[in-house]
Amino acid sequence: MHGLPECENLLLEVKGPRLNLTFNRPDQRNAINSQMGAEFAAVVDWLQATPEVRVVVLRGAGGHFCAGGDIKERRNMADDVVTKDRDPIMERNRDAGMAFLKFEHLPQTTIAVVEGSAFGGGMGYACLADITIVAEGARMGMPETTLGVAPAQIAPYVVKRIGLTRARQLALTGDRFDGVKAFDYGIAQYLCVDAEIDQTLEDVVARVMRCGPMANAATKAIMLKVGSLPEEDMIRFSATKFSELNRSSEGKEGQSAFAEKRKPAWQITDDKVKG
Repeated sequence: MHGLPECENLLLEVKGPRLNLTFNRPDQRNAINSQMGAEFAAVVDWLQATPEVRVVVLRGAGGHFCAGGDIKERRNMADDVVTKDRDPIMERNRDAGMAFLKFEHLPQTTIAVVEGSAFGGGMGYACLADITIVAEGARMGMPETTLGVAPAQIAPYVVKRIGLTRARQLALTGDRFDGVKAFDYGIAQYLCVDAEIDQTLEDVVARVMRCGPMANAATKAIMLKVGSLPEEDMIRFSATKFSELNRSSEGKEGQSAFAEKRKPAWQITDDKVKG
C-alpha cells in the first residue's frame, strides 16, 4: 500500500482494509475550503489506486459532519479577477464536481456517518456515499439558495438519491431538517439515536466485510450504469461482470465456502473485473 497523501484539513487513518476519513476543521464545523477540497480530491485519487482498502468511512471532527462550503472564503473569491482564460470560482466548483464524480465511482464501499451539521456540500457527501448512517439529532439542508447561490455540484446527487420532486422542494425553500426526516426522505439508510451511532457504524462495516471486495465493486459499477446504457448494452455489461466474477479467485472462494458451509476467506488478488 503506497503512502497516503499529506493533509492538514483531513484526518486519515488506515485500519487494515478500512480508511477512516475525517473532515478536520472543527472550529468551522468542518466547512470545506479550497485546501480541504484539494486534499479530498487527492485522497480519492489515492483510493482509486489502492484496492487493499475495501471500506471508506466519512465522518466529521468535533461532533459535526460538514457544514458545507466555507462562505467567507467563497465571498472573498467573488472579487477575484475573471479573464477569458481563468475563472477561479468556476474552476474550484468544477474541481469539486470532478472529485464528487470520482468518489461516487470508487470501487470501495463508502459509508457516511452524519451527526451534527450537514449542510450544502456536507449533504452532498451524505448523498454520494453508498451507505449513510444518520443520527436523529443531525441537522441537514441545502441553504445555498438563501445565500444567493446554487447547490450546483451536489444537486445531481441529491436528485438521484431522493428524487427530483423532493430535491426541488428542499433546494428551492432552503428548508432544514433533522436526521429522522433525512431517513424518511431516503438520504440515509440507517437511523439511530446519537449515542448509538458508533455501534451502528461498526455493525454496518461488519456487514460490508462479509461481502467479496470485487463483488461489491462490480455491483456498484452495474448499478451506476442503470439509465445510462441502452437495455441490451446493460444486459451485456452485467453479464460480462458476472462472468468475470464467477471465474475469479474470489468467486471460486465464495461459492466453495458456501458449498463447504464455512465463511469465505476474502483476499485481494491480481484478478481484474473491468470497469
